[in-house]
Amino acid sequence: MRGEPILEVKGLQVEIPVEGAVLRPVRGVDLSVSRGETVAVVGESGCGKSLTALAIMGLLPRAARYTCERITLKGEALTNASPRRWRQLRGDRIAMIFQDPMTALDPCYRIGDQMREILQQHRRISSQAARERSLELLRKVGIPSPEERLSQFPHQLSGGLRQRVMIAMALLCEPELIIADEPTTALDVTIQAQILRLLREIQRDTGIGLILITHDLGVVAGMADRIVVMYGGEVVEVGACDDILSRPLHPYTEGLMRSIPVPGQTKRGDLLGFIPGIVPRQVGERTRCGFIDRCPYAVESCATGPVPLSAVGNGREVRCAIPAEKRDPQAWNRLAEAS
Repeated sequence: MRGEPILEVKGLQVEIPVEGAVLRPVRGVDLSVSRGETVAVVGESGCGKSLTALAIMGLLPRAARYTCERITLKGEALTNASPRRWRQLRGDRIAMIFQDPMTALDPCYRIGDQMREILQQHRRISSQAARERSLELLRKVGIPSPEERLSQFPHQLSGGLRQRVMIAMALLCEPELIIADEPTTALDVTIQAQILRLLREIQRDTGIGLILITHDLGVVAGMADRIVVMYGGEVVEVGACDDILSRPLHPYTEGLMRSIPVPGQTKRGDLLGFIPGIVPRQVGERTRCGFIDRCPYAVESCATGPVPLSAVGNGREVRCAIPAEKRDPQAWNRLAEAS
């Protein structure tokens, strides 16, 4: 049973003017996160995951603009929040763990200075108290010799330590929501496991809401309560983690699942599944299903207009005009052979 949402997003759209046209990389995204819940946003590169997160954080590039029916954080409307209000919220009530900590951390300042600045921006606190809080968080995230790390610059730390510092910085002011954008992409498998275990432990101890942006379905399986699948800037499927991984309803989600080797079933030399074709252009309005050119089930009605996101029971939603029970189970194999 989900509790009251910490974050609610309704109808989020992002537009970027380009020469002679308008790029629309995010198209009407709805998203909600409750206390203690992990929502994984998945999809291939370019589907709009990171831009959705940046829009929620008020950090879109200067050229981009967004519109939204509603963005609320614990009931506070943020749709028309001023830049000053966003600066008050970021790092305090909502925080973000960026994909590459080496570019997110300031290379000109020591770790301790950057952590102290965050605390003193949002709290009336002395430099000594800020140092003690920083040491507490560095210990919490498992960084050895935290006193030494406070005096170091980002380039003096390993990738795993930099990512732990980013997590500690996100936790400094005890936010209600953390957005983690590909937090383990640049790390080796062992460090990935440590970082994910750390995020689970922190969430268990603090009850924060977590949006996990990733394309790694293995990470999703071990972390998420719900999954939001994005394709071509749109949400194409929403549901509980176990439901989507065991019985995907959208053809795109099916294609993602078919591309993953299954331990004990996929043999050496077997061909992995794949999704033929390329993603749709993100320019202008969409007048048909965005997945139609890559879908093995596509029929004429898929091209007659945009397909809405529809509820299909058990808390699941899917953007597809063809019911799962009417699909040909051999369609993917024929599409692969034709490609």
